[in-house]
Amino acid sequence: MPMKNSTKLVKVLLTNIPIAVCISLVASYIGISSAGVPEEAFMPAFLSTAGINIVLAYIISFFIGWFIPAEKWGFAFAGVFGLTPQSGLPFGLVLNIVVNTVYVVINAVILTFVNANVMQGMPLEMFPMALMGSFFQCWIVGYIVSFLWAQPAERIARKLMNDPAPQMH
Repeated sequence: MPMKNSTKLVKVLLTNIPIAVCISLVASYIGISSAGVPEEAFMPAFLSTAGINIVLAYIISFFIGWFIPAEKWGFAFAGVFGLTPQSGLPFGLVLNIVVNTVYVVINAVILTFVNANVMQGMPLEMFPMALMGSFFQCWIVGYIVSFLWAQPAERIARKLMNDPAPQMH
């Protein structure tokens, strides 16, 4: 829906908080669990990895939300099925397939490379296996969190920026 740039900025900043946290926690847990870290070192490794991943995912997600028209693509995708914002829940569910996929694919590729290949020193040929090791779980978590949080984040952003939502007919 049309909105001021300031509203879009606040929306992107708000939307990415829970998404970055949840996806990073899931990916970090899977990554540390599969790395064979001894039990006594698990929690410190998990917390430090999760902290780094949350910051990186938030930054990556900001650039995705600001520069990639994933929501516009989601609107178009929902339209293929004859859905409009007036369709309610079905529209939101279908739109979110595209938006979430864009966010998770880009985050997963970058974060998997940083975590597996840079931080853990895995050879590059292990990248596809590492990527697929947490992709599905992150996609599911991202889908649920982004679906539940997108509308409240937009309402908060519009209220903060005094940018009323367009009237639906």
